[in-house]
Amino acid sequence: MRISTTPFSGTGSPMLGGDMAAAPSTKEPKLDSQSAFDFGVQFAQQALQQHPGTDSADDLKAMISQLLKRLFGGDAKPEGQVPDKPATSAPATQTAPATGACPATPVQAPAAPAAANDCSAPAAKPSAEASFLDDSKYSSPKDLERWAPMVANLPPDQRLQAEKELNRPIAAARMALEKGPDGAKAMKFINDNPALKTAIDTAKHGGKADGKISDGDLKAFAKKMQGAADGAAKDLAQYQKDNPGADPQSLQMVRSALLLKANAPLTAAADPKHAAGTEGETKVDNLTSADGLQALQKSNPGLAGALKQSAKTFSQPGFLNMLDQGGLSGRGLATHGPDKLFNPANIGDWVKKQAPTNGGEFASMLSDAATLNAVAGTDISKLDKQVFEQPQNYTGAQKAAVMVKLQQTQQSVVAGRDLHKTGKTEDALAEKIAQLQADPDVQAYMKQAVPSQERALVASDPALAKAVKGQLQQVTSGQALRNDMSTADRKANGDSSKADYSGAISGLSAQLQMQQDLLGPDTKLPSAQQVIGGQPQVQARLKQSYEANFSEGGALKQLLGQKKADVGDSLQTVDARKAAYDSVLPEHFVRGQQDSYMNTTVGQLQQSKKGRELLEGMLDPGAGADAASPKSKAQQFKDGYDNAKSGLSAARNGIETAGKLAGREVSVGLGRLAGSIGGRIAGAVAGEAVGMAAASAIGAAAGPVGWVIDAAMSLGFGIAAIIEAVKKHHAQKQFDHNVDPTLDQFGIPRAH
Repeated sequence: MRISTTPFSGTGSPMLGGDMAAAPSTKEPKLDSQSAFDFGVQFAQQALQQHPGTDSADDLKAMISQLLKRLFGGDAKPEGQVPDKPATSAPATQTAPATGACPATPVQAPAAPAAANDCSAPAAKPSAEASFLDDSKYSSPKDLERWAPMVANLPPDQRLQAEKELNRPIAAARMALEKGPDGAKAMKFINDNPALKTAIDTAKHGGKADGKISDGDLKAFAKKMQGAADGAAKDLAQYQKDNPGADPQSLQMVRSALLLKANAPLTAAADPKHAAGTEGETKVDNLTSADGLQALQKSNPGLAGALKQSAKTFSQPGFLNMLDQGGLSGRGLATHGPDKLFNPANIGDWVKKQAPTNGGEFASMLSDAATLNAVAGTDISKLDKQVFEQPQNYTGAQKAAVMVKLQQTQQSVVAGRDLHKTGKTEDALAEKIAQLQADPDVQAYMKQAVPSQERALVASDPALAKAVKGQLQQVTSGQALRNDMSTADRKANGDSSKADYSGAISGLSAQLQMQQDLLGPDTKLPSAQQVIGGQPQVQARLKQSYEANFSEGGALKQLLGQKKADVGDSLQTVDARKAAYDSVLPEHFVRGQQDSYMNTTVGQLQQSKKGRELLEGMLDPGAGADAASPKSKAQQFKDGYDNAKSGLSAARNGIETAGKLAGREVSVGLGRLAGSIGGRIAGAVAGEAVGMAAASAIGAAAGPVGWVIDAAMSLGFGIAAIIEAVKKHHAQKQFDHNVDPTLDQFGIPRAH
């Protein structure tokens, strides 16, 4: 990531420039078993349609059993964690999104099978041309040890060869130092792989390649590669230590990203513009570009298949953006726009701070990536405020692309609050985003485009596809939920009565929606409420937690007890967490607890001056607040809440803003970004809004399932703890440079 010369490319992509394929058609596609994610949708549809009702635990168990038998063959597997192993077969029949190794799948048509010479995953087969490296003394067991963590997900019989492939660049550099026949063979290998050649050429002194490789270059390159690999292995070990229960999907994404970090000297040199003698040759720095990732796949036959797969995965717009913006928060988030570049630090920070650690976070990440993919090929460079004034003149794809661009700009604006007065700009952005979220054309486009891109993203990596397929059993059986609840218990020091399970609940919903998107709209999956209803012990734990945290006020008391606690933020945070529980617990239970929740909440608010002020502000101005009795205050406070299934607060001092930012009506767009950007109600109403997937969940379930997330996920996107100490004058210029072009383009007031 670096400061882009402009946050908006002149050729138009709202995130990555305009050199994309044409935007997908807004025509509604007709999904069939081929266009749905290729892991058994036909079987899933047949199995689930036989069980339309799941009113009991037995019905749910039978439904899941039939689904798993059809998907996996034979009897359903035990409910244990799915092994972290990738697929060894060819990839699913879905083309990759725009800017990857293959063109984006048009939304209007089912995906065609990938051609053998086009999108197939790199095969990890021994190469006769490289065997002299693989079998040399430079690929000794000790030399290969550093690569073992990166291939630990492979079947045992494939790991050694994968380690040798990853070690080839180091082995080639060391062998080339020998001179003689073996040295000549090593130099030929280097010259046959342009990324390797340029990386070695510039290893010692950096800058531009000159076509001359010295012994110093060879030694420097080998040392850099060894250091990069060792550093990536440490990052992976730390991630696994910090997240021992990470799901296979998340672990696969982390391992794939760290493979790029382990090969950073190669990836940074892979852009064809860095090659010696190229017209307009550019210097090699520590930045990896989207063009470099694509060239790494296509023009370097001797490099490891695993590395090429990682390059393919992260050259796709949505996944690339994660690394591009990796670790940014505060001033960095406010002043740096996406530019299709990242460095090893971005990868490390993404793994440490933002990478998914459970199935719910993975599902949210996938939806946001799919949302970015869905608009990446749409040119909006010549659009302006007429999009809002004459919306009927623009396609759903165009309006969706504008919406996503404004959501990204909104993120930067909120992060820059200490640099300028941003209130008017935030309000205008929220208004325009809300208008586009409510636009029927945008909703229709995203409803089709996001699931299509989710399928393409998953299918682009066979190992990821296998992990996602295996996770379905974990989700529908309730094992994923139980795992996440156990994690919450550990955070509460083993006291389940004090544990916050809202993240686990909304994670379950997000995963079910993701699987629905991947399997296709005709597949019937259980709802989150049905999964929980089929597990009496789990439901009992949730009820116990509900009573302790909400009915008895434990959650609000804990938040108000924190240093510098904000009463309004604390109240809305609790209400948002409660909403997740409300969406899955029996209605009669929730209704029976409502009075206790309201009375306890009012009682706690009345114990502090700020609490009393907030409570007074929620009363009806015409009701005579000063004369109101405690009982009438409590009743008015209760009446100020939304008693629908969502349970979210409708208090006048916050819900309007929450609705604009999180998209209460429909949450199309960037979910974790749009939702966690609450700003004035930071950390309160957190909109997961996994693209149109969450909008579908909201509309169908009449609840917030899919757009209430816990604080950890909000922090993961770097929004909650926004501002750090900055050199304000310099940062203001960078901030203006980052956001003003988009604000000016669409007639939105600057934050000056």
